[in-house]
Amino acid sequence: MPVIAMKVESAEKHPNADALRFYSMEAPGYERVPIVANLENVYEVGDTVAIALADSLLKDGTKIKPAKIRGIQSFGMALGKVDESVGTDLSEGYCQKQVQKSVKLQSWPSIELLHNVRRSLEQLGETPKVTYRAKIKLDGTNGGVQIFSDRRVAVQSRTQIITPQSDNAGFAGWVSQNIDYFANLAIAEHITLFGEWCGQGIQKRTAISQIDRRIFVIFAIQFGGTEGKIANLEIRPEQIRQFLPEHPDIFVLPFYGEAIALDFGDTDQLQESAATLNQIIEDVEKSDPWVKENFGIAGLGEGLVMYPEADGLVERLAYSELLFKVKGEKHRVVKIKQPVQIDPETANSIEEFVNLFLTPARLEQAATETCNGDFDIKKIGDFLKWIAIDIQKESSAELESSNLTWRQVSKAISKEAKQWYQQKAIS
Repeated sequence: MPVIAMKVESAEKHPNADALRFYSMEAPGYERVPIVANLENVYEVGDTVAIALADSLLKDGTKIKPAKIRGIQSFGMALGKVDESVGTDLSEGYCQKQVQKSVKLQSWPSIELLHNVRRSLEQLGETPKVTYRAKIKLDGTNGGVQIFSDRRVAVQSRTQIITPQSDNAGFAGWVSQNIDYFANLAIAEHITLFGEWCGQGIQKRTAISQIDRRIFVIFAIQFGGTEGKIANLEIRPEQIRQFLPEHPDIFVLPFYGEAIALDFGDTDQLQESAATLNQIIEDVEKSDPWVKENFGIAGLGEGLVMYPEADGLVERLAYSELLFKVKGEKHRVVKIKQPVQIDPETANSIEEFVNLFLTPARLEQAATETCNGDFDIKKIGDFLKWIAIDIQKESSAELESSNLTWRQVSKAISKEAKQWYQQKAIS
């Protein structure tokens, strides 16, 4: 992404931090860019400032990423006043030169459990009332299709751009076979189709793995997210269907069940809603209703993803912080007492913490992600790294509740995971 000379359209004190200021930056051809900056340089309305847009790579190695800073979203970095005309591309002076221009991954956000969403909101002093709609969580592999305005198509897994030569469960190869379908979706704005690539041979235990073919089930469309433009999501099933032509192996995931309201400021109401969701997920795990309806197959379901209700496009960064997932017992990667809890579990020892997070579901997921379940001993380092990153990312609330630190538990987690992998490798 470039560094652009932009004009300060508004400037004000950050509402939640005395040492920060909040700016709105503008330039011809670019959407308004919100910027949070410290007081090292103070800008006034009308100033021209060098703005490193999200995804810029500066000469000192700094990668600019969207962030939420003390409750305010920021989509770039202010690098100082400049004399150039507003709209001038300043990348040559500020950014590293890329040896090879590559497609940037448009990753689907990591989705937390309810108690982590609640904790994050409490840290920001926010207690919203949110109405949620559920979508069935299918047990496959996350996939995405990027479509550029010039009809180019890129394919991705959860973590990287993939090709038919370097594929993920055949997804890129299938997109290549259907390239005209996707290229014909091109519009003036960059779009990304997010979905689950699932079906025969991709996973093993759930009902969706028993169907007679592989399908791409879309749950969201992203508009924008490249070239400094804000990413907006369409999550409403009917609107997604209207955007997509019919295809025998492409489905749009509908909402499941009725809307459910959660009041993050009312503990009793939140607990009642959690109890309702726990009953729903018990039924879903017994038999995936979407697979039963569409393919006539009764079998194990993985869970639900809860989406805040929306009446139009939603800004991705803020919206994704309210998403949460609910998994059935056989798919939980944390040994929580109930699928939906409003408080984190507490471990009374390091051993209890390891047992809490190093579940069979997480270990199997790590093996699938890092070695396709082949248990190549040469890939044990990748496996252990994946486990460490995944647990550290998800366990902040439980560590705090248990009066433990990551440094205290990491060695025990690595030891236990290593033993599990080695046993699988020799069996």
